[in-house]
This record gives sequence, C-alpha cells and structure tokens, in this order.
Amino acid sequence: MKRKFLGLFVASAVACNAFAQEEVAADSASSKGLNHWSIEVHGGINAINASNSNDRAALIPNSDFNPQVGGQVEYTFNPLWGLGVDYTWARNNQALYDNAAHEITLFASANLSNILAKYRSAGWQKFNAYANGGLGVMLYNYEIQNVEEDGSAPMAWAGLNLEYNVSKAIAIGLNGQVRRATIKSWHPLEDGGSWDMMANLGIRYKFAGDRNVRNVALVDYEPKVEVPDITPLLDEQKRQAAEMTSRLEEQINNQNAQIAKLQNELKATQDSLNKHIKDTKPAVRYVPTKEEDEIIKTAFSQLEFESSKAIIKQISYSSLDGLATLLKSHSEWTVTLKGYTDNSGQAAKNLQLSKDRAAAVKAYLVNKGVPASKIQSFGYGSANPVASNTTLAGRAKNRRVEIELYSK
Repeated sequence: MKRKFLGLFVASAVACNAFAQEEVAADSASSKGLNHWSIEVHGGINAINASNSNDRAALIPNSDFNPQVGGQVEYTFNPLWGLGVDYTWARNNQALYDNAAHEITLFASANLSNILAKYRSAGWQKFNAYANGGLGVMLYNYEIQNVEEDGSAPMAWAGLNLEYNVSKAIAIGLNGQVRRATIKSWHPLEDGGSWDMMANLGIRYKFAGDRNVRNVALVDYEPKVEVPDITPLLDEQKRQAAEMTSRLEEQINNQNAQIAKLQNELKATQDSLNKHIKDTKPAVRYVPTKEEDEIIKTAFSQLEFESSKAIIKQISYSSLDGLATLLKSHSEWTVTLKGYTDNSGQAAKNLQLSKDRAAAVKAYLVNKGVPASKIQSFGYGSANPVASNTTLAGRAKNRRVEIELYSK
C-alpha cells in the first residue's frame, strides 16, 4: 500500500510536468500567458515526540533526530496563494524501535511577502515567505521488541517556508513544520499520537521559468486600468472651441457694427425729427426787452429812403448796423419785415414800392451777416395806416417799415 501511494505521487509529478508543458505551449501564442505549476523536492531532519500510556509504547523515547525526504506538486493560482499535494517519508530508527511513516497531504500556500509588501523592489521580490498548511493521512509502520504494527492515521500540519529565487526556473527554500498525527492504538483511552518537528531544505522547479506565476509581482499581475490617450480628443476640442470662439467673435463684431449703424441711423432720425418738430413748431411772437426794443425803435425811426425809391439813405446805416448786431446775437429769432406806403399815387405802384423797401432792409441786414433764412419780407402798400393820410405829417408816418420778432 505504501508503494502504491509513493508511485501515485511520482506519477502525479510526471503528469503535472506534462500538463505544465502543454500549458506553456498553449500560452506561447500569447505574451500574457502564465504557467501555474511547480514541483519541489526537499529533505531534512525531524524530531518525533510520541505521547502514550500503554506498556509497549512506553518504551518509545520522546524525541530524537532522524532523516526525512519528500516532494511537492503545487498549482499556484496567483501571486497570493496556491494548492498542492505533499509527500513526505520520515524515518525514526532508534535503539528500541524502528519506525517509518509515509505522509500524504493536500495543502494550501499563501505568499506572505506579496500580502505584506506588495510594492517591494525587484531585488526583494526574489525573497518570498510562504505560510503553508495541510490535511491528509499518515501511513506508519513501527516495530518494538519484535512486535510490528502497520496502520494509518489522520494528520495535519502547518509551516513557514522561506524561499529565494536563484533563477527564473529554480528556487531554494528553507522551511520548518509542525505535524500532528493522532494514533489511537498508541493510547486507546486518551488522545495518543505524535508531534513531528521538521526542518527541510528544498529545491523548487518552476515550469516556463520567467512566465511562471510565482515569478510575477502582484502589482504586475493585477489587471491594469489602461487610461486612454485623450490628448488628440483635447486637441480637437480646443480646435473646435477656437473655431467657435472665432465665429462668435466675428458674429459679435458684425452685430456691434450693425448696432453702431442702427445707432447712427437712429441719431440721424432723431435729429431729423427734432429739426422737423422745430421747423413745424408754430413761431411765438417775441417781446423784446427794454434794451432790445430801444435798438429796434432807433433803427426804424431813423430809416429813410430816397423819394419814391427803395434805396436806403446813408444816414440810416449806423442804426441798421446796430439792429444787425442784435439779430446775429439771437440765432433763435426769426424776423418778419413789413413795408407800407401812404395813399398818394397809384395803389399798384405803392404795393410794389412797399415790397421793394422791405426787401431792401432785408438785403442790408443779410449783407451784415444775418442769415437770409431768418428774414422774411412783405409789402402791403397803403394798408394799415398808423396816421391820417390827409396831412403831410400823417403821410410821412404811414411810409414805414415795421419789424416783428418770433422765437420757437
């Protein structure tokens, strides 16, 4: 039976090697392909401490150092943990008894280095500490005083393995283990059995070398979030934003130009409207002040024409100059000149003479700088007399030019 278990372990190792080679071949097409298999052979010493109370087992010494050898096949799922099968043959040969045990267990392994120091440097990544633990069966045979016994017992173990990667394919390790087997035949009434303290030196072979998962750092194994290069997108958005800004600025400039044009047109319209209102506003008769009235009266009281003509005598020039100065200082005024005659002679000739004399006064004032647009002249002949035409003095008063002032 022991040979069958040993043969099964060897066959498993061979099968794992073949499977690992197939896995590498399958992954060779991909640069991301990783191999998960490794095998280890180890050897060392153990110290067995047996607890018992029957007379036969009482002859077993409690501890001594003896050799042991074994091997492992492990499937490492990721840089944190794996599962495997362990086989160990332990020998305990002393003066009074001869003992051998075949221990086959299923174990789990946790990489403490990757758990505790995920971001360590590449140099320190060559060192790894593993916490191991397993459950399985012990097949034992011992002989005491020519009495031999074979049997099996459940067992469990826990250990710590310190491993250094000599290369991508080879690692050497030092591990210590505590193993517990419960053997009822050694103590029928109590918990009889043995405690094994083991120390081993192991050599591990990792299939596929640098593509074995045990050689991959956890930070490299974890899926990386690839951040897309958004520089072209940002550049395109900047370009579009610049184009949009340029178009908006052009639209704003065009709108400002249109607004300025509309403002100018509105101002011109407003000015035209104001002018129209001013031009169409009825003129209001202006009442001169005392000083202004004195200048006006002097100008027209001294106004003389040549007999039966519309020629102003030179004696009237100085008073008319004073009137021209007054009118130029009031651009808001408009002037109406009315010419009259007495009733001597023909009415038609008198009407024309009155018009010509009023026009002569206008021409004189315009010549002195008063705008022509501000002066209107009319003639009414002998109409509206201010005195009797039966006397010489009365007719003299009726031959006159009157002025009316208006302001808007």
